[in-house]
Amino acid sequence: MKIEKIKTYLGFAIKSGEIVFGYDKLIVCKKQPGIVIVCSTQNEKVTEKVHRYCINNGVEYIKLQNMILGDLIGRENCKVVGVLNRNLATAIKNELKSGNLE
Repeated sequence: MKIEKIKTYLGFAIKSGEIVFGYDKLIVCKKQPGIVIVCSTQNEKVTEKVHRYCINNGVEYIKLQNMILGDLIGRENCKVVGVLNRNLATAIKNELKSGNLE
């Protein structure tokens, strides 16, 4: 199950402290994330700000479809995360882009 792999990778990032929760913390973080994930339920104004941040900083941007980010990371109402660990970011990106999420 690819969703379980994504949950595992995000769990590794959380345990290692290599994740930033929320847009406000993302924009003030000194370390640039390898990937930014936005929940499909995030409002359009913040989604556009996150997208602009990613374009300006050359960061990979993924908006989830048919998934709630809070369910993946175990935190309610978390709509934006930045994964700081490059290896975990690459693994998550590959799983999300491969499709067939079950």
